[in-house]
Amino acid sequence: MTKPFTTSRQRMDLAWLCALAALVFVAHFLTGNGYGFHRDELQFLDDARHLQWGYVAFPPITSFFGRIAIALFGISPSALRLPAVAANALVLVLTGLLARELGGQRAAQLLASAAIFPICLVLSSMLQYGSFDLLAWVLLSYFTARLLRTGDARNWIGVGIAVGIGVLSKYTIAFPLLSLFVALLLLPDQRQALRQRWFWLGALAAVLIATPNLLWLAQHHWITLQMEHTIHLRDVRIGRADGFFPDQLKFTLLALPLAVAGLIWLLRNTRFRMLSALFLGPMLLLVLMRGRGYYLIPGYPLLFAAGAVALESALRRRSPSMRLALRTVCIACLILNLTAAVWSSLPVWPVNSPAWKWQMENNYDMANEIGWPELVAQVAAIRDHLPAADQQRLGVVAENYGEAGALAIYGPHFGLPTPISPVNDFYFRGYPTPPPETLIVVGNSLQNEARHFQSCSIAGHMTMPHNVQNEESQDHPEILVCHHLLQPWPLVWSRIEAFG
Repeated sequence: MTKPFTTSRQRMDLAWLCALAALVFVAHFLTGNGYGFHRDELQFLDDARHLQWGYVAFPPITSFFGRIAIALFGISPSALRLPAVAANALVLVLTGLLARELGGQRAAQLLASAAIFPICLVLSSMLQYGSFDLLAWVLLSYFTARLLRTGDARNWIGVGIAVGIGVLSKYTIAFPLLSLFVALLLLPDQRQALRQRWFWLGALAAVLIATPNLLWLAQHHWITLQMEHTIHLRDVRIGRADGFFPDQLKFTLLALPLAVAGLIWLLRNTRFRMLSALFLGPMLLLVLMRGRGYYLIPGYPLLFAAGAVALESALRRRSPSMRLALRTVCIACLILNLTAAVWSSLPVWPVNSPAWKWQMENNYDMANEIGWPELVAQVAAIRDHLPAADQQRLGVVAENYGEAGALAIYGPHFGLPTPISPVNDFYFRGYPTPPPETLIVVGNSLQNEARHFQSCSIAGHMTMPHNVQNEESQDHPEILVCHHLLQPWPLVWSRIEAFG
């Protein structure tokens, strides 16, 4: 077993890492509420108000932390995003500590953390399960590295906890978990871990943490896996799964050479070679399964940590002038990466400025933070123009989770009824009793809806502020008013469950 690091130096290194991580909070409080809720956040927000051990579209931890945030600070984008900010700040610290476990000094630790900083900054700009998935992968890498460095089998408990958190975050934790298990089987010097009680205690820890969600899945006929299969087929069909390798360049930009250097360093290092499986295994599985490029993002903190250690070691053998030149290049690359992340993916630009217009045209996520309160106001205006008799038995149907979430959050301000939606968990919340006879429908076309009602007409069109073009204004802009279903509600409801 190796000797522990100097305690005083550890504390100072940790202080530097925490200072860097604090910048994520600074960025969050500077950007405030940004442009508004993202469509995905509206779903997380509504699910946070209906806590359970699982949801159709994702595991429970994201909505759980969202519930804590809104309970403490109220409902706003800034409050809802705080858990993501905290998770990404922790990722930055853990990435630096991971570099330390690999033998890196303070420069390597800070470089590793700075390399992943732009990704953490972007992920912090909205509440998504990606932040907690990233945290779980980094925890898995950290405890595995600590295990390999110290030989202390008790670190398997940490590995198990990381896996359990991963299951509660996003099921892609199965990729590094399977890869790690295969590496244990293939590497003779690691295979004895399978006979250690700490390995199985770690496995037990993972099972205990994940069990409530797994029980929920079993009770709901593994519906999340059905949903993910359906969405995956859709993504492949419409081309979202194309460009896996170009995506890796897009996400890492000028930090990609550091990641490549880290992978090479891991493969050459006899002590830490097993860690390479935590990146190579998921990459291979995602390529074979045609996964989307961003699914591999959680693998990069490990490579950045290893690459920073490799660079730090290489610089020791260079002349002072060469060290200065390489450090200058690294700093310049990190600044350019950060600039690109802020320019393209943070809500920092004044409305209608050239940079804001560029974001609206080129960043799908940014455009889908615009117009939700206005959409609900348009629905309310149409309601107000209906005859009093129609308003007595009125329902509002939303065909996607963004619309349903917006109507659930903003609708009460306008006196609108709880939205009805066939998508994800909104489906299980059903429709009111007695069922509505007149429906305002958003998110579908007159052609699709007219066949199900005695009468149906276009009552208006969704218009986004500042003429922003997004899914609502482009793909299904019609707002419909429809009267009297041709078939009974229970029969219709049994046929329309949808995933999104």
